[in-house]
Amino acid sequence: MNKALGIIVCYTQKTKTPPFPEASYFRQLTEEGKPFGISVSVFSPKEINWKTRTVPGWSIGADGRWHRSVQPLPSLIYDRCYYLDSRVYLSYKPYVQRIIQDPRIRLLGRALGGKHQTYEILKKSAEIQPFLPVTIRYQSPQDVIRFLHEHSSVLIKPNGGSHGRGVVAITRLARGFEVRGRSKSNQAFQVVIKNEDQLKHWVQTFIQDTRYIIQPFLKLHTPDQRPFDLRILVQKNERKEWETTGMALRIGRVDSITSNLHGGGQAASLRPFLDQNYPRNLVPDILKKIETVSSVVPPYIEKHHGPLVELGLDLGIDRQGHVWLLEVNSKPGRSVFLKTGELEIRRRAVRLPILYARSLLMGT
Repeated sequence: MNKALGIIVCYTQKTKTPPFPEASYFRQLTEEGKPFGISVSVFSPKEINWKTRTVPGWSIGADGRWHRSVQPLPSLIYDRCYYLDSRVYLSYKPYVQRIIQDPRIRLLGRALGGKHQTYEILKKSAEIQPFLPVTIRYQSPQDVIRFLHEHSSVLIKPNGGSHGRGVVAITRLARGFEVRGRSKSNQAFQVVIKNEDQLKHWVQTFIQDTRYIIQPFLKLHTPDQRPFDLRILVQKNERKEWETTGMALRIGRVDSITSNLHGGGQAASLRPFLDQNYPRNLVPDILKKIETVSSVVPPYIEKHHGPLVELGLDLGIDRQGHVWLLEVNSKPGRSVFLKTGELEIRRRAVRLPILYARSLLMGT
């Protein structure tokens, strides 16, 4: 039996060897696969030869280096394609679709759609709905103005994408509007805009044809004004059951609107953070809400979306102790657990996809 796990990626780093992100993670997956006889190869879906069912793939050689060679197309594939923007997404979409439609290939998990699509799935659950901030699809600058009449501050963010790129908070001032956030190239900025007409023009120019969503800008920061969120990693284990692998806080800089580690933030463990930043009587209830979200969301999404292997749940906690589900990511990173020093969690986070893949390959 061919015990091979293929990983599909976007070749977004063409000047590097290998030409894709997350090479260190894939190296660790290779190591975890060895005891089970599972070989790991990494390739672009664009390079599959469907006639011969082969693909030029990257794998770790005996010398510990990455090597490229033509390999049989694996029957089990792990989707780690990261799309930097909609242009990249559209260029890869038909190739990924071809894999999904092939009856001889099984994907470890089907990638989620955009943030708005995920919101539409989740809001139908009476249990999950109270944790969701109101989310609408951006269609014109007038949507932002209308939202600002209902909420003093709004957040606009790309429907796809991550790392805080292109996320902007707009706050109504006594005269005009404060606009701050990160550009699409991830540079921090802040401007003051005098009136609604100028704001509409700014929004139109900034967003252009990118798909965006609009939400209230929730006050999710520490008493000393540092934004933060809680990343929960939930994964399928070898018994094909959901398991919470770990959770860690990402804390941003005072001048930032996002807590993303790519924006210069830091990581911390949950319980000490709650004890330090919230009244003692609120902490048990906050922990209970976090447990509810992490146990209810994965099976619910999977039931309405299709098979999944892992999810990153990003939660916010406001000053009153209300827990908000900010984002659900079907291709979560693991770096936050390195930053908190929780190496055993990090190890488990890498091992579980291999154990789950093994259970599928063995048919157990």
